Formats: sequence, structure tokens, C-alpha cells
Amino acid sequence: MSNTIYMAPMEGLTDFTYRNAYEKTFGKGRITKYFTPFISPNKSENFLAREIRDIDRGHNKDTYTVAQVMTNEAKDFIWTAKMLYEKYGYSEINLNAGCPSGTVVSKDKGSGMLRDVEKLDRFLEAVFEDAFIRENIKVSVKTRIGVEDDDSFPQIMEVYNSYPLEELIVHPRVRTDYYRNELHLDAFRYAVDNSRNKLVLNGDIFTRKNFLEMKEMFPEVDTFMLGRGLIADPGLINVLTDDNPAGMVRDLNADKKLMKELHDLVYAARTAIMPGDTHAIHRMKEMWCYMEYVFDDCKKEIKAIKKSQRMADYRAAVDVFFNRAVLAERKNIIFSKKF
Repeated sequence: MSNTIYMAPMEGLTDFTYRNAYEKTFGKGRITKYFTPFISPNKSENFLAREIRDIDRGHNKDTYTVAQVMTNEAKDFIWTAKMLYEKYGYSEINLNAGCPSGTVVSKDKGSGMLRDVEKLDRFLEAVFEDAFIRENIKVSVKTRIGVEDDDSFPQIMEVYNSYPLEELIVHPRVRTDYYRNELHLDAFRYAVDNSRNKLVLNGDIFTRKNFLEMKEMFPEVDTFMLGRGLIADPGLINVLTDDNPAGMVRDLNADKKLMKELHDLVYAARTAIMPGDTHAIHRMKEMWCYMEYVFDDCKKEIKAIKKSQRMADYRAAVDVFFNRAVLAERKNIIFSKKF
């Protein structure tokens, strides 16, 4: 069974600059869908400048991009979907019902939508009752399995099963897990056994070992969404899409060279649209929160990148890093550091 791979939306990381750079260097048609970081509808019924920049078709012409929307109001989802379709040409929209951020959940958005299953049902009912949505928009949902526990997940699944979703992307954690704790794989098994919609597995596929374990546990699933795993190790795509992922032999030297090219493309695109050193350097350092985990012998070089405050210092530190560090394929990765 061939595998279908999506790139997850990650705020501050997977904007159009990263998506395009990844597609040019590693993706090469093998990422079936890229998802935008969420758009949050506002009272003005207009998009923010940064949102417009990210969804602009000219910035997404080389990728199949799905726009993600985060709202708990059906009317806001509907006008946003209409605008995305009519002005920007998006026919597939993803609802964010998974974000665990406290500021989001406190407004009953993201995974906060799962707190009231009946309200979630009414939201989806209103969306799918809209004639424009039914005729023009494919609606998918990215969800968690609950807020504090997964006791209500069967009821949540019953709601999702009531609607013709394009697909259901499940991150099998509850909101209070954030990105810690083990995945609730029993809950995902329940989804596999009971979903009437196509399922996508999202969560903790960081290495070849992780991927093979998920494939063994859920042989029925052939579509996977990765975020942190692809940011950390962009060359993992070679394993994920190979006919023999267990036996595929990676060229780590080639992957390292492509990672430098990926970095440089993102750097050039971001510095072109971000004024001043501070903002651009901060955004670039976000990538290193993940990439540092797949290199050996690089503590000193990573420290220099972290300490850099001016672009000249940052560029010099990055050049030294790629000249000295050794890319390694990990069996397991535990992300814990932040700049």
C-alpha cells in the first residue's frame, strides 16, 4: 500500500516561504497536501495582511494547499470559505478543532470546540446546510480526541460521522496533553473501526521507526500528516514515500546539502518580507528548535546560532554549522528544547 503524506500547519513555521522551499528541495510532488497555519475570521470580514500573503495563489502555485480556518461560529466559517473560494481559488477548507493553546481554548475554539459536543454538531450542521458550501467546498476537520480525557470521543466521532467530511485528521491526544504524554492509540483504533469518513493520522511520526510502528498498528491507514517530524528531518519524506520504507537506504550527505538549500531559500524569502534583523532571526531560529535534533557533534555550533542577534552573525553561524555538523538518522526523537 502506497502512503499519502501531508504537511501539517505549524504557526510561525510552515508559511508559504517554508512550504515552497520544502517543495522545491524535498517535496518534489510527494507531499499531497500542504496546510496553511490557521486563518482566524474577524469582525471586519477581511483577512489580515499576513494571511493574504500566505494564501495568495501566486505564493502557492507550485503546491496543493489547503486553507485552515479556526472559528467556533458557523457563519464565520461560511463567509471565510466563500471568500477563500471566490477571491483566492480555494475549494478545500480545513476546520481547526485541535489547537491546544490556552488563549484559543478559552474562547472555545480549536480543541475547545470539543468541550460541547452538541454545539460542535450544530456548527457542522449549519456549515453543511449552506448551499454554497455543499456545491463548492470540500470540508475537512483536524481534531483532537477530547479536552481533558477521551471519554467523550465516541460522541465526538458520532458527530463527525453525521457529515460528509472530505477527511478527518485525528491527532490522538486530548487538549491537556498539549504535545506531551503518549498518543491515545486506543482512541485512534476506535476511530479506524468506526469512522465513516476517510481518516488521516497525525502525531509523533518523527522517525522511520515511528512510521513503521504506526503502519504495523494501523495497516488500514494510508494517509499521514507530519509537522515536527518533517521540520526536524526534511529528508524523512524519502522513507515515507518509498515502496520499502523499512529497507530504504538514505543518502544523508545529499539530505544535508538539501537541508542547507532549504534553509537558504526560506531565509531569502523571509528576509525579503520581514523588516529588520530581530523578527527575521527569530523566525529562522524556530526551525532550529527542531532541526538540531538530527545532527551529531553540533552543540557548539547550535549555541552560536541561538546567540546570534544580527543577520551577519546568524549567517556565519549557519555556514559553520553545515560545514561541521553530521546529519544522522535517529530511531527516536523527544523534542524538549525551545530557544
